[in-house]
Amino acid sequence: MRYFTMDEALRSATALKLGIDNTPTDEHRRHIEESIILCLDPLRGEWERFCERNLLGKAGIVISSGYRGFRLNAAVGGSTTSAHCVGYAFDLVPSNGRMREFKRFCREWFATHPFDQLISEDEGADGLPRWMHVGFRNRDGRQRRQLLSMRRGQYYPMS
Repeated sequence: MRYFTMDEALRSATALKLGIDNTPTDEHRRHIEESIILCLDPLRGEWERFCERNLLGKAGIVISSGYRGFRLNAAVGGSTTSAHCVGYAFDLVPSNGRMREFKRFCREWFATHPFDQLISEDEGADGLPRWMHVGFRNRDGRQRRQLLSMRRGQYYPMS
């Protein structure tokens, strides 16, 4: 794992606050590693090149929500079918704050790379998300290639 660590993928302020053990099973740990190696690390590397070409500043990506065991997922109000619960989904924000560019970049990058879901989450009226949800696989291992926008709790084709 080049750009992301297991600690980043497991970190949860909510788990700490509520005393929830967010330790993944061995299988879920393997899913996290697979997702980082095959999806997040390549995405991050290309985001760096994109930012350099377009003079967008520091190119890091922060995992704002990664692995959430079932108990933690329930505590944060996550979907009961969330791929976060099995180590296949991550919510991401660019460390340079360039969310509009990051959304466009992700959409273009995933056009040629395997994934399950790319969701532009909690979009405002201007289409600007608060974070990008990247699901590498769904809970049964499939990759449906869904591009969605979430506004006011409803899902739509990505804007």
